[in-house]
Amino acid sequence: MITPIVAATDGSDESLAAAEWAAVAAARRRLPLCIVHVVDQHPGPATHAQLLRHELAGPFRHELPHHARAVLAKASHRAAGASPGIDMHAVAVYGHADQVLTAITEKVPLLVIGTRGTGRSAGQRLGSVALRLADQASCPVVLVTADSSPAFDEIVVGTDGSDDPTPALEFGFGEADLRESRLTAMYIWANPQAAQFESYRDWMLSIGPVNPIATARLAEEVAPWRHKYPGVLVTETTVHGQPGRVLTLTSGHADLIVVDRDMPGQARGLGPVSVALLHHTQCPVAVIPSCSQPIVGTGQRVLLSARA
Repeated sequence: MITPIVAATDGSDESLAAAEWAAVAAARRRLPLCIVHVVDQHPGPATHAQLLRHELAGPFRHELPHHARAVLAKASHRAAGASPGIDMHAVAVYGHADQVLTAITEKVPLLVIGTRGTGRSAGQRLGSVALRLADQASCPVVLVTADSSPAFDEIVVGTDGSDDPTPALEFGFGEADLRESRLTAMYIWANPQAAQFESYRDWMLSIGPVNPIATARLAEEVAPWRHKYPGVLVTETTVHGQPGRVLTLTSGHADLIVVDRDMPGQARGLGPVSVALLHHTQCPVAVIPSCSQPIVGTGQRVLLSARA
């Protein structure tokens, strides 16, 4: 099979929204979609935690627990509704969700997951599995909230100067080109008065090319991507404020926020800005590891499998 985009589902509202988001993303790229559900309970030693394919009407459907079949069927229905006619299949894997999905990211170009699952605690806005995937995945991960619905035709790529923005800019420009959306490249630096910002209006009033060094650096970083994607309408914005808070406020007026994950000279993983954004975002967030490769419309043939 051609390398698919993967949507992880557990039946939560967030995971169903993720299935829809992934279906549209796969259709734009002319890639297949694979919906994956991880079953925690192991049916017995004979299966050795092997991946079981579930095609809704396939020969393996009765080997799955009823709940797993229901979860996959519902997610598949939502995905098909979002992108009718998409090349799609659904699978179940026995194991621990964070381990299985992290392993899958080594073989696919993009994984989409809800910001939280069915096992969340009351008031928890970011699930442990989603956080682990964002922190450890080998490919880009998009985290989707339950009420994510494109409405602004705006993609934002955020950087605070502490990392290499190339992977995020590459993903953001590619997504904006596919969607025919605007792109805002945002450079944020800390401001002692940032805590005073209480609303989107206050944040908007803080925008301006008040830091010539930041403005010049952002222009330099964006230039090659403007050249590669001449059809994308780009706005370069410099903002003084707390990066996590600025991006959170921005998420209420964007369809997607794109951030880099890994910082140069440090072990790979999420930084405090990304963690703060994921806990409070109002729109999908794409977290891009430094090792990720561009997502293309064709891919090498692989067998999607995972071990618990």
